[in-house]
Amino acid sequence: MYGAVPQPCNPATCYLPTLLLLLVPQKEPLSPPLLAMAGILAAVPAAWVALAVDAVVTGAASSLAGFHWLGVSLTPAFTLRADLAADGNHPAGLWAVALLAGPAVSALLALLVQVLVESARSPAWLRVFALELLAFAWLRCPALLAAGAAHGRGPVADLYATLGEPQAGRWPVALLAVLALAAAAAVVASRAVEVGKTWMRVDGRQFRRRVARVLGGYPVLTVLAGWSIVMPWAAPAWMAVWLLLTLSAVSVLVS
Repeated sequence: MYGAVPQPCNPATCYLPTLLLLLVPQKEPLSPPLLAMAGILAAVPAAWVALAVDAVVTGAASSLAGFHWLGVSLTPAFTLRADLAADGNHPAGLWAVALLAGPAVSALLALLVQVLVESARSPAWLRVFALELLAFAWLRCPALLAAGAAHGRGPVADLYATLGEPQAGRWPVALLAVLALAAAAAVVASRAVEVGKTWMRVDGRQFRRRVARVLGGYPVLTVLAGWSIVMPWAAPAWMAVWLLLTLSAVSVLVS
């Protein structure tokens, strides 16, 4: 009347699951610092690959546009660089193809590789590598646009210097750099959440922002800072402000 008589416990249902949990080692998720470190380790070779693709595409596009391509050489930072002979008179359109095709094609190929790697259910190390390749290739393009607006160095700045109009269109290019940063950061953040949900929580906006910073923000900030040191594209203060703006954009622009 006051309760059922307790039944004896079946060892197969009561003790066996607990015993299996004790005997089989459980796979603990990686902590955010370890994930960030893994992302940084993957971002270094990924950045080298993105710069190598940029150099080869720049040389090939320049050759097709009528420029004399001298080949590819190593920079002091051991990255590849396309050597061009800027001789002869070429219209502005051909100069734009020669100088801007490399970063654009590198970004598109990085996106294609990342999508293919994710769709093929690749191993974790390859997924992180493809993500960092995408992050560097995409977030480098707005920095190159910002360099053109800040009287710095890079393809956009070289295009201004070649056309002989160093002051023309600076503000539109600066606005374009900010818009490109917002678009690239949104893509990188969404792909970082897609990859990082294997190891971290993504069931809330705060958690998704954390994943975007850990896998997309901190690694690409590290390699972009290294790239900016060995290949300065603007004044140090301008580069520092832009790098912090890049990290903030990746963290905030999460869907």
